[in-house]
Amino acid sequence: MQNGQDRTRFELGRATRAARLSGLVLMLALGVLACSGEDDTAGDGGAGQGGAAGAAQGGAGSGGVDPQCAALVEGNNTGFLVDGEERSFILNLPTDAETNGPWPVVFNWHGLGDTAASMSLLISSLVDDPAFPFIGVTPEDTNLQILTFTLDWDTFQVDPATNKEVRLFDEVLACLDARFGVDADRVHSTGFSLGGIVTDMLGATRGDRLASTATYSGAYFSNPDNVTALGVLSSQVSWPAPAHGNSYPQMIMHGGAGDTYSMGVATLHFDQFAANDQLYLNGMGHDVVLCDHGGGHTAPAAGMYPAQVVQFFRDHPRGTSPSPYAGGLPPDFSTACVPQPAAAN
Repeated sequence: MQNGQDRTRFELGRATRAARLSGLVLMLALGVLACSGEDDTAGDGGAGQGGAAGAAQGGAGSGGVDPQCAALVEGNNTGFLVDGEERSFILNLPTDAETNGPWPVVFNWHGLGDTAASMSLLISSLVDDPAFPFIGVTPEDTNLQILTFTLDWDTFQVDPATNKEVRLFDEVLACLDARFGVDADRVHSTGFSLGGIVTDMLGATRGDRLASTATYSGAYFSNPDNVTALGVLSSQVSWPAPAHGNSYPQMIMHGGAGDTYSMGVATLHFDQFAANDQLYLNGMGHDVVLCDHGGGHTAPAAGMYPAQVVQFFRDHPRGTSPSPYAGGLPPDFSTACVPQPAAAN
């Protein structure tokens, strides 16, 4: 297991380095938009009336499976149509995926400048965990363009009906259910940096579907305190307030005071986002495990490896409240992780 942990650390370190190199690009793109008054519009299609979600629902009575869903394979899946756009993602399947569902599902989102191929290594060796076998989904970004800059994920101006990543989540989940069967009480999401922000965006827009989530250096931009902390960039971010009543538990991990991201006109402080989000989520009834690994803008760290993230998911199916971790964490978790139960719990 140590070798897998070392490899995981290397891959996320590479994601961090790529993200840092892309930070200036992000600053320039948003800075130009702030000066010009132009808006980033989310998505490029409708709500997907003819997509896999509708096909899966319609196919239940006929016994049929949409051809796009039937074509899913272990490994890289390309040309998956969502609202007319081709998307790609890596599927990691348990060995008996075809016969032994319904399955938990874990979505796994990479950081800015990284790839699905490297990010999938975080979870690929864990899908056959006897205590919690699951289907892993690691999406590839669309090289989202704002002006002439590539910003990976659609996370800035968010309309839940058309947002590219929200709609990918909808359609992939529907196809997995049609093809393999999905345990609706065990759908989870994790991610690093901008990928952590994608997970938090899903929490805000599809929180009714999520059982529990875990983020390395993420942020909710439905949280007014986080938007204020963006300073001059705050006008470029618009998320809806969560409209669901599902208080899913979340594991929030950050790298302490050194977990920063310079964008020239503003510096993002992910430790501040984490503190803000703990209060924000607690205030909406979510139990939180807050972890400060002290390593800056990188991940993972000892006791916060993907194995602990998957264990957190296993122990928190949808509707788990209060969290079984409220009175203390499992012994293999880092002592830097502290339960932060919701006030109502």
